[in-house]
Amino acid sequence: MKNLTTKKLTYIGLFTALAFLSNYLQIPLVTPLGNTRFHLGNVFCLLAGIILGPLYGGLAGGLGAALFDLFDPVYFTSAPSTFINKFIMAAIAGYIFHKKSGENNKLRIAIAAACGQLAYILLYLSKTYIENYFILDLTREATMVEIVQKAGVSLTNGVISIIFATILAIPLLKAVKFE
Repeated sequence: MKNLTTKKLTYIGLFTALAFLSNYLQIPLVTPLGNTRFHLGNVFCLLAGIILGPLYGGLAGGLGAALFDLFDPVYFTSAPSTFINKFIMAAIAGYIFHKKSGENNKLRIAIAAACGQLAYILLYLSKTYIENYFILDLTREATMVEIVQKAGVSLTNGVISIIFATILAIPLLKAVKFE
C-alpha cells in the first residue's frame, strides 16, 4: 500500500464512478425466464484492470459494479457476488496486461480484455447454475435454458466490451502514467 499515491487513488475513484455510471447505459431485455440487460459496465471494469493493474483495477471495477447493484432493488442481493466477479474480471485483465513488460500493443490489450471478460462470463454463468439448480431447485433443463439465454447476452456484451475496452485503452495508456 506504500505505492498508493493521491494520483492512483484519484484514478481508482474515477474508474469506480465510471463502472457504476456505465451500468446505466443499458438496454433491458425481457425473456420468458426473467429480465436481463445489455450494458456497458464491463468496458470500464476491463479498462480499470488494464490501466490500474490487477489490485487497484479489480477494486475499482468491483466497487463500481457492486454499488450499481446496491442502488437497484432488482440487483441488490447480487452486490456481493457482483463485487467478487467484477473484481476478478478486472484483476485478470490487469494481471495479463501488466505481467509482460514492453510496448503497450493492441494485441496484448485485446488478449487481456478477452481473458478478463471470459473469466467473468464463466463466473456469472456458474453463479446462475448454482443459484437456479441448487438453491431455487429448478430442473436441470430449466436451469440450462436460462444459462443459454444469459450466455447469449453475456457473449454479445463481452465481445462489445472487449472491442470498446481495447479501443479506449490505447490512448488512455499513453495519457495515464503512474511512475
